[in-house]
Amino acid sequence: MRRLFALAAVVAVALVMAGVGNAGRVQQMLTCTGLGTITVTVTNTTNNHSVAWGVGTTSSGLLGIPVSFSGTITDLTTHTQLDSFFQAKGQGNGMHNQQPMVTCTSPPQTATAGELGIPNINQSDVIEFDFSAQVVLKP
Repeated sequence: MRRLFALAAVVAVALVMAGVGNAGRVQQMLTCTGLGTITVTVTNTTNNHSVAWGVGTTSSGLLGIPVSFSGTITDLTTHTQLDSFFQAKGQGNGMHNQQPMVTCTSPPQTATAGELGIPNINQSDVIEFDFSAQVVLKP
């Protein structure tokens, strides 16, 4: 189990590092129920886990506060799910009574196991990272 968690961490960090190495504001395309595809500005960092719970904003001023994250890491070459994760803010109690709440997903991200530095997997295998978040909306 620890090895799979370590694999998830390696993949997540590698994908983040492929975009931005330091804390900063970046734009991400997300598809959210009831909103369609939107561009959200979020804080991105590779060294401070707590920043992931920060507010995302849209150009229209809509704020989204994440209350849980989930995702999967799949080897597309062998059709094997390597890992999955779920993390809820406040051990599942963070802002759960707030409304409205939507599910937002990011487009799947792919890279080879070699590009991600994943050991014990064929380095040419294509790895996919799928991510979604439950988000409380604030106007």
